Amino acid sequence: MFATLSDRTASIVFVLLVLGVSLGTANVAGGLILAFSPLLVVLAMLLVVTREGYARDGWARLGTGRLGLRSWPLTIATTAGVCVLATLGVVALGFARFTVPPQPWLTDVLALCVAGPILAFAEEIGWRGYLQPRLAFLGERAAMLTVGVVWIGWHLPYILLTPYYHSEGNRVLVLTLFGGSVLAFSFLFGYLRTVSASVWPAVLAHFAHNATFAALTIPVATGRPVLVNEYLSGDTGLFVLAGTAACAVTIGVSRARAARRSAPVSGRG
Repeated sequence: MFATLSDRTASIVFVLLVLGVSLGTANVAGGLILAFSPLLVVLAMLLVVTREGYARDGWARLGTGRLGLRSWPLTIATTAGVCVLATLGVVALGFARFTVPPQPWLTDVLALCVAGPILAFAEEIGWRGYLQPRLAFLGERAAMLTVGVVWIGWHLPYILLTPYYHSEGNRVLVLTLFGGSVLAFSFLFGYLRTVSASVWPAVLAHFAHNATFAALTIPVATGRPVLVNEYLSGDTGLFVLAGTAACAVTIGVSRARAARRSAPVSGRG
């Protein structure tokens, strides 16, 4: 349709489409269409809007051609590792305790392991696969920040218009923690995407985070579920926000130092 669309324009069209779908489908099929909307919009962009998908290079920009295996240990440590530390933190502080998981917990874990990677891919192919590379003209950090803001906006209809996601606790506090955590995730996942030149570490990071915090709710009991699951160690709790932000900052600083060391030194005249 628009074969010569610039990255700037393509990114704007993508954002408008994905946010429009989010607003219109938050209450449809339990949010299932919403969950797959980044992938669906990517397909629409590549096959209909820009028609880049009819050439191999159009798909190559998504970063699916290499696994980025060297980044996988770092990915697990900065996502699953943060969730584990957050849970240990609330237990150590006495807000929760480990207990025998209720049956049948194995079925829930298996369902999570099957559906989790699919849903993580459906999101990340949009955020880190399609959008982030097309925002490169903004600069690396500005691109990650922009993706994070779009990612927050994409979630908001599901949070505000349905009872399925982050519906407990003080709404202002929950949204503040959620927004901060999503921005931290955007930088962390964005760095993993850039370092590896692959979208797969971002997919793994998304799945590892979701799966770990969900799995850890099974053997943990608490009499203060809102405090623990919303404010401190849940999906976007304070401990997760702080740990994720620390990991993202550490990677960013490390990359900046490496860039300075590798920069050519100008000779004196």
